[in-house]
Amino acid sequence: MSTANGVSDHVSVLLGRGDGTFQAQRTFSVGDFPRWVVVADLDLDGAPDLVTTNSGSDDVSVLLGNGDGTFQARQSFSVGFAPFSVAVADLNLDGASDIVTANFSSNDVSVLLGNGDGTFQARQSFSVGSGPTSVAVADLNLDGVSDLVTANFSSNDVSVLLGNGDGTFQDQRIFPVGSDPFSVAVADLNLDGATDLVTVNRDSDDVSVLLGSGDGTFQARQSFSVGSDPFSVAVADLNLDGASDLVTANFSSNDVSVLLGNGDGTFQARQSFSVGSDPFSVAVADLNLDGASDLVTANFSSNDV
Repeated sequence: MSTANGVSDHVSVLLGRGDGTFQAQRTFSVGDFPRWVVVADLDLDGAPDLVTTNSGSDDVSVLLGNGDGTFQARQSFSVGFAPFSVAVADLNLDGASDIVTANFSSNDVSVLLGNGDGTFQARQSFSVGSGPTSVAVADLNLDGVSDLVTANFSSNDVSVLLGNGDGTFQDQRIFPVGSDPFSVAVADLNLDGATDLVTVNRDSDDVSVLLGSGDGTFQARQSFSVGSDPFSVAVADLNLDGASDLVTANFSSNDVSVLLGNGDGTFQARQSFSVGSDPFSVAVADLNLDGASDLVTANFSSNDV
């Protein structure tokens, strides 16, 4: 696993043993105040690479992997102002991974098209709502092209930008969500083949579920309560019933909320599980290779996972 460590300006990499335990961290320097880290193969060599958004230096750091859990020195690429979140996908259908960031202070996303060797072209900017903190990539209108969605913290909505297939995007469409949305995730929550949206909303202590129509538009939100001051949401099938479930990291209640899905876009009442101090992010993976999904949180105040 890998974490972005905002105060110490590096990433921690913890190699797994396959039984749910991990080796001691190795650290690698990145830019100023990293907020988000993503793992992807950026240079098409089969080894995982890292990319972070650095809100203090207004750039992304790319660390190419050596394939043994170590990484080369960072390369830096400029993006918009105060980038919070980063996603990686092939946005122009050329087989190379591209980067997109959500930039809180410039109210836009930066798209950096990849050259396939771990380097990137100069950014293109596309306007979104106010204070975007999270960006996700999915095919929202079922045309085979990647689209973008951002959670806009200050305007209490999401922006949907449909892709043209060449790395450019149409003007945003706005859909309201809860109060102070901080993170957005995409998945088929009602098993109809269309991509749906879910945001976690810090001020209203809930998640907003927006069911997709398959054409890039979305139904009015449904709200489901979670813990206190949630920052992050992830989607996975946690109980192996074929339906997507939700999990949120709740900063002020020091727990995660698990909402089991009914398969129709609605969710059961939350279950709470205690974690470390001030959890900021949550991810889902099979950490002990038993076929069941496990959870990991990044805990801001206890400096651990």
